Amino acid sequence: MNFVCVKYGSKYSEDYVHKLYNMILRNVDAPFNFYCYTDNNITHKNIQVIPLKSSKNGVFSKLDLLNIFTEGETIYFDLDVIILNPLERLCSVKTRTVSVLYSQWKSDYMFPHMYKNYTSTLYNSSIMKWTDDQGLEIYEHFIKNKEYILLKHKKGMDRYLFNEPVDVDILPTSIAYSYWKGARFQKDEEPKKLRKDYEVCIFNEGPKNEDLNGWVKDYWV
Repeated sequence: MNFVCVKYGSKYSEDYVHKLYNMILRNVDAPFNFYCYTDNNITHKNIQVIPLKSSKNGVFSKLDLLNIFTEGETIYFDLDVIILNPLERLCSVKTRTVSVLYSQWKSDYMFPHMYKNYTSTLYNSSIMKWTDDQGLEIYEHFIKNKEYILLKHKKGMDRYLFNEPVDVDILPTSIAYSYWKGARFQKDEEPKKLRKDYEVCIFNEGPKNEDLNGWVKDYWV
């Protein structure tokens, strides 16, 4: 099993990479390899560094991973996540293609076709999973249409995955929820709540993990 992350620039410190590794170590029983795709130095004996040489917009750098990791099961995490429980559900998912989170905490998740336009997305790639070379088709589509995609979807890779003709699946909705938006629109919207029946909490907007207190500090160690 491969676990990977991307550290691009100075938005997040090296400490985020170390803590992500430690959270995975605490919550995965099976042997795994941990990689960081980065333009910085990472000083940790158990973290394997892959130099980031991408010429892409920073938010698209993680697409390179679909071309780099083409053997075995690979799970990607953004750095601004907190792992709450053993990753049993996530690790057990058998993927047909690249699989991402579905943002059921967004107000329009119940009407995906009405929501489908190039400025919006119901996909969230804070977590991605794929097996062997399942991501190559997406990577090759991006490379072939790179200039068009970077111009049209310059605000994020999620918009590209949601709005363009690439084959993407969604992960089970019971795996992760949003710290700021809750778990499900109109049914479980309370922000900042610790939901112990989920495996991961994502922090895809608002203050960073290091600026939050309470239960966040207890898990993000």
